[in-house]
Amino acid sequence: MPEQPGIDAYAAYLPAYALDDNRLDPSVPARAGGPARSVAGHDEDAVTMAVEALRHVAAGTPAGRHLLLATTNAPYEAKTSAGVAHEALGLDPGVTALDLRGHRAGASALDLALRGVATAALADVRTTRPGAPDELAQGDAAAAFVGGRRAAVLLARAGHTAEVLDRWRLPGERHDRVWDERFTAEILVAAGLHTAHRALAEASLDTVDQVVVSSSNPRAAAALRKALGGATALRKASGGAGQDAAVERATGFTGAAHPGLLLAAALDEAQPGQTILLLSATEGADAFVLRVGDGVRAARGGPSVRAQLAARQRVGYGRYLRWRGLLDVQGPARPAAPAPAAPPMHRRAGWKYRLEGSRCDACGRVTTPPGRVCASCGIVGAGTATGKVSLRERTARVVSVTRDHLTTMPEPEVAIVVADVEGGGRLSAYATDVAPGDVTVGMAMTPVFRRLWTTDSIHNYFWKLRPAPADAAPGKDTADGQ
Repeated sequence: MPEQPGIDAYAAYLPAYALDDNRLDPSVPARAGGPARSVAGHDEDAVTMAVEALRHVAAGTPAGRHLLLATTNAPYEAKTSAGVAHEALGLDPGVTALDLRGHRAGASALDLALRGVATAALADVRTTRPGAPDELAQGDAAAAFVGGRRAAVLLARAGHTAEVLDRWRLPGERHDRVWDERFTAEILVAAGLHTAHRALAEASLDTVDQVVVSSSNPRAAAALRKALGGATALRKASGGAGQDAAVERATGFTGAAHPGLLLAAALDEAQPGQTILLLSATEGADAFVLRVGDGVRAARGGPSVRAQLAARQRVGYGRYLRWRGLLDVQGPARPAAPAPAAPPMHRRAGWKYRLEGSRCDACGRVTTPPGRVCASCGIVGAGTATGKVSLRERTARVVSVTRDHLTTMPEPEVAIVVADVEGGGRLSAYATDVAPGDVTVGMAMTPVFRRLWTTDSIHNYFWKLRPAPADAAPGKDTADGQ
């Protein structure tokens, strides 16, 4: 545990899609300049998004530390979902994987990461009933944090618990239930102000350079931002509102991930030596006062929040409803995909979860999937356990493309590619985050952990390929029919 707790590395992940129009009747005029929500793809969930954030920062997690997954929407009940992320990242078996549940879980996981006892992932997929008043105000995202001091040092922390019926969901239900926000806002604002002032007093500060507010109640969030203020430069840059409010308007409230997402966005723009007050007002309040470290720029893993917002594709409302299973449409006349079985999943974990091939001791070529016989020279037993090589972070070049029109996924067609991996190995995989017609021979693609399908209550996870940043087409409209 570091002498003075804080953040050594961080990363944020926003899905490739955004929804800004939820009109069922196209004759109704669209609201100009309205909010947007980040949308996880049909093959994403809290685990896959957590992996995407963690892969940038978690590789060096030592044995004895915890890997935490904070979410309100875990893919599994009873089974530990964080264990899937642990396997996909190839972490030391001595790292304990744990789930934290509930809207306040994100702040709790961040607190444990700041104390240096855990690597934390905050990830959520938010779904409302179609046409709900806050449909565009809920979104999907993930963030990851590792304890240390490069990015920021924790000056003070305060917490306050208040039992209040704000947002809740019973086991087996898909959508949150919400009490009248006017009632719960008063409770959360009082708890938030009390907690923020305690944290500032403990840090011996009257003001800070940035105030970042996350709350499950939008009325409470607005009141707390107004009461606590923010950095003048950031208010001007975001048109008079704080940067946290601007990010939230572009993503929606992202559940347990929200305090982490807003903190990551603040660290992206902060200068060394500046101070940040992070306040999460959900079922009480949690406040953190941080001083930005000299190594904040090197501490970020992956692209910034601003860059990810700029690169998103627009998704049509009908397509979003199909992805979420909120619109029941006729699929292709073919059997459901088979469910994976536990024994082969365990035996082939290196390939299935970590995308490991075997390097031949004799000729040096990589065989994928890994096998006892080298696919190049035919020598038996040349790929030993020490010859395992991970392809997760390597670029692959497409050598052939097939467009599948009978997919069991909630899409009219998907692209299946064969790609040669730099350094050796060949992958046959689904393409994702790209229109099938845009996948071309020679395209550079990178592996990403996704959910293929769910059959017999078993989620089948594996790696897909998405366009490498240079080959992506940011901002392309992917409305219905594409």
